[in-house]
Amino acid sequence: MSSWVSLALLLALASQVLLVTLFSWQIRCRRNEYLSWGGEPTGGWPSAEVILCLRGAGESLPSMLTSLAGQRYAGKWRLQIIVDSFDDPSWKIVQEFVDTQSHILKANWQDLKLQTLAKRPIRGSLKCASLLQAFSKLNSESEVIAIIDADAVVRPDWLSNLVQACCQPGVGAVSGNRWFVPGGMKLMPWTRSVWNAGALVLMTLFSIPWGGSLAVRREVVDAASWKVLLRSGLCEDTGLLGPLNELGLRYVFRPELLIVDRDENISFVHLSKWITRQLLTARLHHPAWPVIFLHGVGTFFLLLGSILNGDWQSVVIYEIGCLGLLVWIEAIAMQRPPHSLLGWAFALLIGQFVNGFATLAALSTNKVEWSEIVYKVTLNPRGVALMTPPKSIDVESTSSFLSSSQNDQ
Repeated sequence: MSSWVSLALLLALASQVLLVTLFSWQIRCRRNEYLSWGGEPTGGWPSAEVILCLRGAGESLPSMLTSLAGQRYAGKWRLQIIVDSFDDPSWKIVQEFVDTQSHILKANWQDLKLQTLAKRPIRGSLKCASLLQAFSKLNSESEVIAIIDADAVVRPDWLSNLVQACCQPGVGAVSGNRWFVPGGMKLMPWTRSVWNAGALVLMTLFSIPWGGSLAVRREVVDAASWKVLLRSGLCEDTGLLGPLNELGLRYVFRPELLIVDRDENISFVHLSKWITRQLLTARLHHPAWPVIFLHGVGTFFLLLGSILNGDWQSVVIYEIGCLGLLVWIEAIAMQRPPHSLLGWAFALLIGQFVNGFATLAALSTNKVEWSEIVYKVTLNPRGVALMTPPKSIDVESTSSFLSSSQNDQ
């Protein structure tokens, strides 16, 4: 029995080597594409519109707003900010920034709309409701629509790179991804980095968009399919492939849009909930979920079985191999030597176990928390909106969709 488990563990490592090899090849190809592009898209820089949805105020919000104001985009662009409510702490931060810093920084957007979420959703998440509201107020000239997260501090060429990539023939949506860089040796930040490095590979290979730095063509927004998903979905990004396929367009991950995140303020509980939510969105909205589930649970049980059988030789070989893969992923993604080999080794094993538990949780859970809102997912809707305590939403789902009701806050 132990020999079969050990052999299967080593075969799992071989499959992961294959995945990282394919990831490396894709990244190199896309970087070569980027270098071959001209100075601007054919026909010039189209009018763009950036949407920022806010609930809560993270420490990086002022820096993120500063990075938006510093965009060097040669075309016209506009900014929409939708805040959860007037009582939300981010409202005051944004207002103060717009009134003072945006003028000092000489922000070159043509227009800025600052608004609150006008109506709580009956179905779906607050984020999706905010996006639908923003889509209803788009400028008629906007040809490319970009979405950005509140913790995404971007480079001055971020919008230009998004727009240029989205304007390539046959492309309907592009996104970057995040790369976490812990500054010290805290276990939870490094555990998140371990998980995210593996997630980056799978998201790239299986075309899973990331809404934290996402751009779509206007025709994708105007079509009905994506809006239908947003009206009842948990997130805006993971289920985007279906609407794109209906339009004959494709999604592409762009490595030049990777965003470095240096936040270290995360606990074990918050990390577990965060990973579970990321995996749940794949379960609800993406066709690659069976493969993602098999990868997370299969390697978890094989590793656990080898440890319980006392086959430490196979475990050590597997862990050394995985450590090498993490270094390889970082070298390809960030184009540099490893930030901290000790950090990867420090959190590798716990990261693998957390991923296994979170994958099982994403399969079985009927609740997920996001920005202090608890969403409930069920298979058979009762057809009756349930009143729930403040700051919670009861969500019912048919297939991969969600419905919700919420007390007014």
